Amino acid sequence: MPAKGNPHVPLSSNLEGYMDGKQTLNGHQVRSERSTRLLIRAAGELVAEGGYQSMTLATVGDRAGYSRSLATARFGSKAKLLEALVDEIVVRWDVETVEPELHGINGLEALRVMLTAIKDAYAKSPQSLTSLYALIFEAVGPVPELRDRFVDFHNGQRSRVANYIRAGVLDGSIRADIEPEHHAAMIVAQLRGVGYLWKLDPESIDSGAVLTTFINQVLRDLVGANQPHDDALGGTTQTTPTSAAAKS
Repeated sequence: MPAKGNPHVPLSSNLEGYMDGKQTLNGHQVRSERSTRLLIRAAGELVAEGGYQSMTLATVGDRAGYSRSLATARFGSKAKLLEALVDEIVVRWDVETVEPELHGINGLEALRVMLTAIKDAYAKSPQSLTSLYALIFEAVGPVPELRDRFVDFHNGQRSRVANYIRAGVLDGSIRADIEPEHHAAMIVAQLRGVGYLWKLDPESIDSGAVLTTFINQVLRDLVGANQPHDDALGGTTQTTPTSAAAKS
């Protein structure tokens, strides 16, 4: 579930568990972790190919090279496998790509880091994005666990963006007259629009160029009086740390 009060953990409450998984494992745990990872990868492939409703726990086991019953034994239900798949895509991306860049920066810079990482994911992790957007668009259908999961997903992402904007208002890197919730909703909606066009017809859109222009427009619109405009568009980084961006 989204952690709405902390912009560093917006998309899943399983971040601590993910980090715990980095500890030293014994042989059985290593094999178990590997099989879990392969099952989740197989689930993502099947979702990308045929959608969530066509994926079954049995076919996930087959695709991963294990027994048809292993996915059921490991996850218990299709909804739990869905949760694990979304966490694998989103939390791993967050831990490996965004989190290392968030220390000692202001709210505007934190927002730039997040948006740039999303832009870069189109080139670095297209398979993961394909699976994620397949789930997002199928969530408008009659599958309650999908809808509920992605309502939470989008609430969490809007909350994260709004938290960065609030932090930026406090530290002066973002204009004081900005309404965080409104701008957060606009930013997330624009990101989803690019994702929809990319998923529908990837040859029709240069996601990197479009998102670069969009990010520059967002930062230019938000930049505060204490933040040089060159900084907002990727120039020198403001070096004054802000507790608001790090702790909100």
